[in-house]
Amino acid sequence: MSLFAVLALLVAAPVAGDDPDAIIVTGTPVTREEAKKRAAEYVRRAGIAQLKPLARWVDPVCPRTVGVSDMVAGIVNARVRTVATAAGAPVAPADCQANIVIAFSADGRSLARAVRRKAPDQFAELAPVARDRVLDGTSAIRWWYTTRDESRDGMPISDFYVKLYNSSIVSTQVVRALQTATVVIDVEQADGMPLDSVAAYAAMVALAEFRSNPPPPKESILALFDGETERRELSSHDAALLRGIYTVPPDREAYQQRRQLVTTVRKSGE
Repeated sequence: MSLFAVLALLVAAPVAGDDPDAIIVTGTPVTREEAKKRAAEYVRRAGIAQLKPLARWVDPVCPRTVGVSDMVAGIVNARVRTVATAAGAPVAPADCQANIVIAFSADGRSLARAVRRKAPDQFAELAPVARDRVLDGTSAIRWWYTTRDESRDGMPISDFYVKLYNSSIVSTQVVRALQTATVVIDVEQADGMPLDSVAAYAAMVALAEFRSNPPPPKESILALFDGETERRELSSHDAALLRGIYTVPPDREAYQQRRQLVTTVRKSGE
């Protein structure tokens, strides 16, 4: 319980001396070190900037939702745009070419396998464990990305990796940019969940390169389908992480980005 919550309860409660049956609430504020540990664990389990620098949108995001009515698609698309704007991601006008596809399907696994047969390059960047999750897993929501490397100035580059040392700052001179994001929602698995919650989950994983191998943090909407039934909207940690992803310098090593993200998430709880 945060110190603010403890104070709120104390203010609302009767004074103990006036009421012998009063409940006295006590609490211990979370220390800075404990808050840092929690933030680090959250970022680790979110799977951002772990093995390689994070990938985020450089091109304006343009979501398109398929497999549902136009009304539902409009709600989902609007949610993605709202979350993207709040995060600081670039957002395209309504009349744009989709680079985020959110597909509702009666059988998410079969749809993912069909996509792989028709467009195997879509799965080329997935690690074996992630590929198995997408193609053989039973999750209600599965996702994958394609990315590209470019220079800090937005110029295409080859696969070589160059570092520029400038005082205490190390620039990789390489920016990892998302090209496409595909999110598949299994309607059978997601049955009973509020549409806005599902749309918020889809928006979060569409806006950055989230690995789904670690168990999702319980303080996140990513735990929506893991028994955390009260987590039905983006948490303060989620919102802070997304803002951090679009704030940290993109041309840094993963550990540098991760450290800054941990700081951003920690501050969101203060």
